[in-house]
Amino acid sequence: MTIPIFPQHILPSSLNFRIVANSTVARSQNNMSEVWKRPGAIWTFSGTWSRIKYTYGRELGVFIDDLDGSAGQFMMWDSTHKQLGAWSGTLRVDGDDQTGEILSIRGAVPNALIAPAGDRFQLDNYLYKLMEDAVADGDGNCTLRFKPQLFLTPTDSTEIITTNPMCKMMLSDNDQGPSFASRKIILQDFSISGFTSIRR
Repeated sequence: MTIPIFPQHILPSSLNFRIVANSTVARSQNNMSEVWKRPGAIWTFSGTWSRIKYTYGRELGVFIDDLDGSAGQFMMWDSTHKQLGAWSGTLRVDGDDQTGEILSIRGAVPNALIAPAGDRFQLDNYLYKLMEDAVADGDGNCTLRFKPQLFLTPTDSTEIITTNPMCKMMLSDNDQGPSFASRKIILQDFSISGFTSIRR
């Protein structure tokens, strides 16, 4: 089943799209602290739509209603992000059974910068952010270091998507979307939020 894409032509006025870590800190009465670094980081987003047209509001309302609240899944994009790297070549996963926060790839332009830290890529339906510059070796291979951790174990030769990369998301709760309480051509401001959906 195809996962729907959040309407890309209805841009938010503001958007906070970021990684939230799963680390925890426990503090004692004497101000000592114990820190646990745990896997399980996810992407979250919170967007505000200001004074959009009634027709756009209806379109968003239909999209959100069709999700059945948090039960639905959709592909979400970050309108504030800009890729700085060329990501040249035909980039593919190099090998099976890869997990964690590193990934071996092949098919890049040899001995060249693939992309700088901060650029993003999509693998399967999930989004990842480079934590260091990705530079190809003489054979066009590279090991990417990124966050969050791989949500799925990719198979060899899976395509690395770098143009308009997205992430599979779900709504934060069932109370999302525009309000049509007043009959106006321009809608009042409203917000929509969500986070990574790790369901199959």
